[in-house]
Amino acid sequence: MSAQPLAPQPTEPTVAGVRVRPFWPLVLYGLLVGSALLALWAQYSPTAPPSVSRSAPWAFLAFAVGFSVYRLALVMAKRYSPFKAFTQVLVASMFFMLLLLPNLGQPPSPEAPALSALLVDADPRVRALAAEVVGFRQARAEAPALVGLLSDSSDVVREAAHEALVRLNAGADLGRAPGPWAERFP
Repeated sequence: MSAQPLAPQPTEPTVAGVRVRPFWPLVLYGLLVGSALLALWAQYSPTAPPSVSRSAPWAFLAFAVGFSVYRLALVMAKRYSPFKAFTQVLVASMFFMLLLLPNLGQPPSPEAPALSALLVDADPRVRALAAEVVGFRQARAEAPALVGLLSDSSDVVREAAHEALVRLNAGADLGRAPGPWAERFP
């Protein structure tokens, strides 16, 4: 019996002499899941410390760098489409950039003026806009200040205050005089 030559085994992709499979995909997927959970928790949890919120994008960057190296190793070993790999790396890079943007869903910073301060601003446009915001936010604590704006010197401010009070009163209009509104919102 003659010994048959063994079929050549496909070589595994390597990076700096380290086999890329099967350990590295597990590490990469672990980084992906961990960084995604960290980013979601940091974004939507009011109890998340600021240090965690700041570190979430960098955890994703660790995944993106590892993922990029892994994909490039597969491309170099001719086991993966270069177009697909570079597209995936580009998408990961763009997602990282989005994570660096400030969180737009966070409450206003302490430096932002309170609505009550804006309702007494010298500029009638600011007062009118603040009154409108009070109505849309349903900020009932500001209703007495809106009642005071019904006597404002600006027609625009008086109209915005009236519309906001109607919103706060579930759509029921008590008129444009301050008296009934002062009784409703003492």
